Parts: sequence; C-alpha cells; structure tokens
Amino acid sequence: MKDRHSITSQLTLTRRDMLKSLAATGAFALTGSFGFSGVAAAADSQTVRAYGVTTAQLKDWSALTKSTGLKMEFIGSNNDVGVYLRDILASQMGNKADIFIFEGGTQNILGPQGAYLVLDEKNPNLKLWQRTPDVWKRSQVVVGKDGKQYGVPVIGNADSFGYFPDKLGVKPDGTSDLSWKTVFEDDRTRGRVGYDNEWNYSIGVAALYLKSTGKAKVDNPADLTPEEAKTVVDFLVARKKAGQFRTLVSSYEQQIQLLTNHEVDVLNCWEPAVHEANLKLGDGKTRYAYTEEGYYKWGHGAYIASQVKSRGNEDTVYKMLNYFLDGEYRALQARDRGYAGPNMDLAVQYATAHNWSADQIQSLKETQQKVDRKFSKPFVSTTTPSHSDAIEEEWQRFLNA
Repeated sequence: MKDRHSITSQLTLTRRDMLKSLAATGAFALTGSFGFSGVAAAADSQTVRAYGVTTAQLKDWSALTKSTGLKMEFIGSNNDVGVYLRDILASQMGNKADIFIFEGGTQNILGPQGAYLVLDEKNPNLKLWQRTPDVWKRSQVVVGKDGKQYGVPVIGNADSFGYFPDKLGVKPDGTSDLSWKTVFEDDRTRGRVGYDNEWNYSIGVAALYLKSTGKAKVDNPADLTPEEAKTVVDFLVARKKAGQFRTLVSSYEQQIQLLTNHEVDVLNCWEPAVHEANLKLGDGKTRYAYTEEGYYKWGHGAYIASQVKSRGNEDTVYKMLNYFLDGEYRALQARDRGYAGPNMDLAVQYATAHNWSADQIQSLKETQQKVDRKFSKPFVSTTTPSHSDAIEEEWQRFLNA
C-alpha cells in the first residue's frame, strides 16, 4: 500500500483510508467541519471561509473587515500534505470552505481532479492581477503542470534555520552566510540541533547540503529518486546516531518553545518562529540564517473550492483573492512574520499612507531585499515529488533509527 504522502494513494485511496475518511466526514457534518460556523457559505454573505496553513493568517483579521467589509473564518491545517489532500478529496472540505491555502504542488493533483476551480483572471474583483509580477502569478506554486492557472500567490519565503549568533561565534546582526553544515555535522552544534520530523520539509535541505558539498550525487533536491532518498537518509541516520540532533520537532509551537527556552542552538524552522522567540528574548537574540548552499524555497497559493461556483459567492471570494495581492495584507504579513510576496511596493505605499514608523517602512523594504537575496539560490520545493512513496519509506527509517 502507498504511504499517506503518495500521489497515487491520494488519488485512489485505499479502502481502509476511505472508510476512515467517510467516518470523519460524518463527524465533520455534526461539528460544522473543523469548527466552521454554518453549513455553507451563503451567496450574499460577506464572510469568506478558508482552510489552510496557519502561516497564511493575519494575526488580526479585523483589518480586512475595516478596509473591505469582508470577514474571514480561518481554520488551520498543519503542513502535512497527505492530511491536507485527504481532507479535500475524501472529506469534501469544499462543502464548507471557499478557499484553500497550501504550499505549491497540490494544484497538480486537486486541479485536474476538480477540487480547485480554474482562476478567472478577468473577474472584475481581481483588480490587481494584471499588475502582479509573473514571477509570482505564473510560478509553479499556482500554475498546474497542465498549464492552467489554479491559484493566486499569497506568501513566499526561503526557509533555512534559526540560530543564536553568540553560540556560533558569528556576526550578531545575522548577515553572515552560514553553511548547512551547521545543522548536520558541526562539532559546535552536536547535540544542540532541532530538526523537523516531516520529510517534505527536512529531506530536501539535507539533499541540498550533500549535493553542494559533493558528498552525494543528487540531481534535484526537491524531487529525489528512490536511490537518492536512500543516500540522503543513510547520511541522516548516521548523523542521528552520532548525536547531532537534540530533538525532532513536530509543530510550529514547539519551534518557538525550543528557541525561547534555549533548548537548542540551531533549529531548521519557519522564520516566524524566530520572530516570535525574539518578542520574548529581545530583538536580534536569535537570527534566521542566510546560507551558503541554498534554501527550502516555497510559496503558498490560494485556490477556490469548486463548490463555490454552485454557491454563487464567487464575487466575494475574488475580492478576498485580490486582498492577498494588495498592500495591506502584504505589509501586515511582512511586519508580523517576515514573509514577502507579490506587490511589495504596495506594502510600502500602505505603510506610508497609514503613518507607520520610518523603521517599519524600512523593514518592509529590507524584507523584499532579503527575499531577493535568498531566491537567487537553489532550491524550489514541492509538496508532491514524483517518488513520495519511496521517500516516505526511507524517512520512516530515519525516524525509527
């Protein structure tokens, strides 16, 4: 049987998984599906219901309501693509949600399967589409392999690792390029590294390190062959047994905790975890690394549930999609999470018009510069590699080592 991340298993679904999903669907019907209030979005409603990764949320959606009149009901999913695909395909989340938000790759499955609508680029409510740069709107995050435009770009970043400069003896301002060796085989950090336990977030950066240093032959870190996956996991198992990793991390909240409590010196994590830790530790106490070899470069897209067409609330949904492209959302995301995205110039305009401080406006400009710097290096991730079943099998070997 294919693993839970496998493209094949998500399309066919085993009898056991389908029965589990059907049982879950019945539970969702009773509870309002993951906490959504109401059975379905009404055609005249100004409320948009979204299901997706929590990092796409604003910390306070009241800004959306104030500027557009829209209201957001957001239910978060974790970063597990298998769970996400199952929820969409088997549990019919589109009966409750208008918009799905997830990392690029899912449109290659859920688009052709009919779970996502093809984007209407000429919808009059999508006012900022034409001025949005192609590097964002035509990226493999929101365009399917079939060439159809399924989504609107929401946010993007290039992930690396958080670290304490004083522990590594590097520049405290965080401008140094550090090697991924810091995570994988540095005597300074042995036993003080936190490593994410999800393969789709962790195996690629290890492959990138091995490729960049010539320690292994890897073609594309984002799309490993079974043989390459075995080689990478062999390396990780050896490093695990050598005591390199203090702990394996399973949640965003745990990332913040590990940094805040100084339980690790280095942690491959999401950049917002560093921001949140510094709110408690003090500005600049921990930094998010620029790297020598490259990054886990990703983007989140917003996709329209196919059921929206029959609900008749497409205009409301397109207003929300346009908001993701506008300056308010961009500025708030960059300020609160350090994420960039399309139309950063509109973020600067928004901040200026709303009397943000000179430091905050400069920070927005630096966020764009930061992302430009990172995006100049490899590699671009995908949630749906060609051999995900083999990768999962190898990853289980690492977890069990």
